[in-house]
Amino acid sequence: GDRFSWNVKVALLETLSLLLAKVGIALKPFMPQLQTTFTKALQDSNRTVRLKAADALGKLIVIHTKVDPLFTELLNGIRTCEDSGVRETMLQALRYVTQGAGAKVDAAIRKNIVTTLLGMLGHDEDATRMASAGSLGEMCAFLGEEELGTVLQQHLLADVSGIDWMVRHGRSMALCVAINVAPSRLCTPKFSNSVQAMVLSNATADRIPITISGIKGMGFLMKHCIESEGGILPPKLSGLFIKCLQNPSSDIKLAAEKMIWWANKDELPPLDPQTIKPLLKALLDNTKDKNTIVRTYSDQAIVNLLKMRAGEQVLQSVAKILDAASLELLNESSRRSLKKLASQADSTEQIDETILT
Repeated sequence: GDRFSWNVKVALLETLSLLLAKVGIALKPFMPQLQTTFTKALQDSNRTVRLKAADALGKLIVIHTKVDPLFTELLNGIRTCEDSGVRETMLQALRYVTQGAGAKVDAAIRKNIVTTLLGMLGHDEDATRMASAGSLGEMCAFLGEEELGTVLQQHLLADVSGIDWMVRHGRSMALCVAINVAPSRLCTPKFSNSVQAMVLSNATADRIPITISGIKGMGFLMKHCIESEGGILPPKLSGLFIKCLQNPSSDIKLAAEKMIWWANKDELPPLDPQTIKPLLKALLDNTKDKNTIVRTYSDQAIVNLLKMRAGEQVLQSVAKILDAASLELLNESSRRSLKKLASQADSTEQIDETILT
C-alpha cells in the first residue's frame, strides 16, 4: 500500500519472490491477491519497486493456470502507458512472464504481443527500445515455425539499407536475445547462415550501440558453437572477434572481451586449442592496453578461455602451439595476475543489456 516507504515495498516483494521460487504451488490459494499486489506495484513511482514487481510476476506466472488475462493486462498497459519509466518495467514484466509461460499463452494474444513489440523496436527512448527487444527475443523461443520465420525474415534478418539506426539497433538486440534463449531454433540449416551474416554485419556497423549488440550476438553464437559444434568456431566469427579485440575503440575491445569471458564460463567445455590460439594472442596484447578496464577484462577472458579455474590442462595444450613471444607474455601474465584470478570465484556480471537493472 501507499502508506509504506519504497524500501519496505522492495523488501516485501523480494520476500514474496523468494517464497514463490521455493514453495510456489503452496501459494496458489493467494494467487489473486498476489497478482493484484504485483501489478499495482508495477505502476509504483519508485523504479526499484517496479523492477522487483516485474521479477515477482515472472515467478507467479509459473504456478498460474490461466495466464491469458495477465498477458493481456500487461500488453494493454504497455500500449497505453505514457510514463516511459513505467512502460519499460512493464515490458520487463512481459519478458519475465514470457520466460515462465510463453508456451501457455493463446496464439492470438501472442500475435498481438509480437506486433506491438515489433512496432517498438525503433522507439526513440533507449530503455523502451531495449526492453522491447528483450521481450521480443524471449518470445522467439515460443513462436510457431511460420511465425518465427516471419519475424526473422521480415524484421530481424531483413535488409538494413535505408532503415533508421534505432530500428536497426532494436532489431539487433532482439536477434541477440533470441540467439541466447533459443539457439536451437535460430542456428538451424534454414536460418544459421543468415543469422551469422546479420550478427557479423551488426558487429561492424558504424554506430557503436549496434556494434556492441552485434558483438553480444557473436558471444551467444560462440557459446552455441562450444555447446554443439565441438568447440570449433566458424572462421568468420573467430576472425571478427580478433578484429574487435584489436579495435582502437576501448568500448569495442571491452565488449569482445566480456563475451569471450561469458561464453567460456566454467560449466562449458573448452574451445579447440587451434581456435583458442589466435584469440589468446589478441587477448594477451590487450593485457598491455593503456585502458585499465580493458586490461582487467582481458585477464578475466583469458582465465575462462583457458579454463584455469579447473586446472592447467587447457593452458598446457595451448602453450605447446604458441610462438615464443606469446608464450613469454602468457607466463608473465600468469605470474602477475592470471593465477590469482583463477583462485577466486568467477564474476556473475549480467551481460544482457536488454535486462533493466
